[in-house]
Amino acid sequence: MRRLALLAVVLISTTARAQDEFEIQVYDVETAKQGEAGLELHLNHHLIHAAPDQTHLTFEPHYGLQSWLELGGYFQTALTTSGDFAYAGVKVRLKARWPRRVWDERLGLAANVEVSAVPARFEANVWGGEVRPVLDLVVGRLYAAVNPIIDFDLQGAVAGHPQLQPAVKVAVVLTPAVMIGVEAYGAYGPIDDLGSEKVERVFGVVDVKGSWWSLDVGIGASWGLPDHPIGKLIFGLDLF
Repeated sequence: MRRLALLAVVLISTTARAQDEFEIQVYDVETAKQGEAGLELHLNHHLIHAAPDQTHLTFEPHYGLQSWLELGGYFQTALTTSGDFAYAGVKVRLKARWPRRVWDERLGLAANVEVSAVPARFEANVWGGEVRPVLDLVVGRLYAAVNPIIDFDLQGAVAGHPQLQPAVKVAVVLTPAVMIGVEAYGAYGPIDDLGSEKVERVFGVVDVKGSWWSLDVGIGASWGLPDHPIGKLIFGLDLF
């Protein structure tokens, strides 16, 4: 019985890694201004104990290399249900955006490329990365963003088989500083074997922006995993 319980935990953990549990975020097209630095703190917490790694805290510094080009990184940590605090990997990313919005300033375009090194405890493949096209749309008070993410392992069982992990956000702008909406995340396995895996999450979210800070909070449920509900918080600071 104990072996079966251990196997179930391993399977849950392995499937859950099909979606990024350290950065639950739909990207917009914006990049930091040239010479501008900032920091985001990502806190994701499983509100029940179905997930072995219950709380994830990620530090994401970023810097504007050009007005259209941003360099960023992630330092990931995890707190398990047994109380262990663990190092959970690093990632480096580069995000470039089309210099100006198109279609009467409604549509923005960008792309983010990322390479990661994550301990096998959290990702069996250890080395990986992603290519994340970003499109966002502003029409009146409606805001929408689409990230058709292509994730890839650089070693392991599915190395050489890019995986589809789309993310979408739709929101209503209530005031210049407040937005409320819905985010959806999916993982559907390798592109050459779509449907071999299916994990979906939906979050209700609220975004608030100040002159030098930002806050994104939300709570979500998942299909394909028994790990819901999940709470998330992203706190951003403009450093200089």
